[in-house]
Amino acid sequence: MAAISFLTTASPAADDGGERHVFLLVGQSNMAGRAQIEAEDEGEIEGVELWNIAEKRWEPAKAPFNRYSPHRKELSMQRLNPGPTFAKAWRDAHPGVKVGIVCAVRGGTKIEEWEKGREKPWSLYDTALAATEAALAAEGKSRLVGILWHQGEGNSGASEAYPDQLKALVAQWRADLKSPELPFVFGQIGQWNPAYAAFNEMILKQSAAIPHTACVKSDGLTNMDTAHFDSKSQREFGRRYAAAMLSLTGGGE
Repeated sequence: MAAISFLTTASPAADDGGERHVFLLVGQSNMAGRAQIEAEDEGEIEGVELWNIAEKRWEPAKAPFNRYSPHRKELSMQRLNPGPTFAKAWRDAHPGVKVGIVCAVRGGTKIEEWEKGREKPWSLYDTALAATEAALAAEGKSRLVGILWHQGEGNSGASEAYPDQLKALVAQWRADLKSPELPFVFGQIGQWNPAYAAFNEMILKQSAAIPHTACVKSDGLTNMDTAHFDSKSQREFGRRYAAAMLSLTGGGE
């Protein structure tokens, strides 16, 4: 699967009769969101629901999406991630469908910390898996469509080992969620930082190495500090993630 940079034009899908399309969002701080929530990002998003992990219920989605991760850093650090524009783009491409987001992210984490069964310092994988299973079992007709993964800053100095680690992680998710071809989209990290160059070159190749995956480019996106995308770029990144997921699922042209 070639890397995808910009949103494709999607063919409107048939009305799915109120089905909920569920996506799991996982990774580190850029998936948690550190960019400012601006006026255009505020308020509930029509047709999109967020899974309240603690209370085990769906509710109208609004930023920040990572508010319910039990392993998140303080709530004030959870800001704009790619989720809102991703969900809006998916909703617009699928009339009649609800979009359900399960967001279980922890900033500053390495891919090693997302291994199944790891409890210290956090049970990241197991918590996200349990949340996804609970969300799918909740009231309503739900279907897990895919996983969005954005992580890599924590592994940018050791990118040689990452391909095997990512391949194992994708395989684990697919096995536990009983979906051997579950679409999985990951993205480059910030291109403004020359220390990330080797990682970004490596991650682009992984969509060809792992079936039913896509890599989203970060070219042209800008930063708010040394590691984090700014608000405008998070919105664009969400659209790019949607383009990739649509392409993997046959929803794009």
